Amino acid sequence: MLTRTRGLVTKAVSFGEGDKILTVLSDRYGKIQVMAKGARRAKSKLTAGTQLFCYCDFILFKGKSWYYIDQVEIINTFHKIRNDLVRLCSCTYLVELANEVVQPGQPPGKLLHILLEALNLLAGEEIESETVLRAAEIKILAYAGFKPQLGFCTSCGNTCRSGYFSPVSGGVLCRDCEKTDPYGYNIDIGTIRAMKLMLRWELKKLDCLRLEEHIHKELEKVMRAYVAVHIEKDFSINRFMDSIKKMK
Repeated sequence: MLTRTRGLVTKAVSFGEGDKILTVLSDRYGKIQVMAKGARRAKSKLTAGTQLFCYCDFILFKGKSWYYIDQVEIINTFHKIRNDLVRLCSCTYLVELANEVVQPGQPPGKLLHILLEALNLLAGEEIESETVLRAAEIKILAYAGFKPQLGFCTSCGNTCRSGYFSPVSGGVLCRDCEKTDPYGYNIDIGTIRAMKLMLRWELKKLDCLRLEEHIHKELEKVMRAYVAVHIEKDFSINRFMDSIKKMK
């Protein structure tokens, strides 16, 4: 039986002589594995709609192991992302992060909307790419149940106005509790405020948020440490992105 769903291609792997296996974050079925038969052949009607980052209207039928594409209609390819290597790396990281935190068949909730909005913004130039990346990252983590505690000390629960962030503890620590994690980070209070705004505001609203360079660097440092602790995956795309930035 055929079924219809909209979805974002978050991973595409070559299979056999001319096929692809896609990971698709769909609005109806969550994260699913999709076989695109013949998608790598030159004259295939599936080629364009089975690229990474493609948001499409899929008509599928369910097999024993995965879904198969019957038809695909492109809604958005976010093609301008590919014009800038740093933005391309940022988008790659975000879809890889989403793939890690979403379980197969789990309803996507707001996660699909967050990814689509982030890709759309990164395909444009209205907002700094670093701001979009960090905001989308922290929203994805919050969706997955890893929302950092930024208003109260994660150890004693008291209101916290310090700038000590502990990835292991899951958020900020007050001055009295800092010693419980000697590997935390002393960061600018402005960095904590930026994280709060990123959690609270929609991504498109962040065009009015102007962050100083040291805030961007602190956000990158603490969020990478936070992801390493709670997601337990080394995202190699981040190292490649760092090398690209150094060449600019």
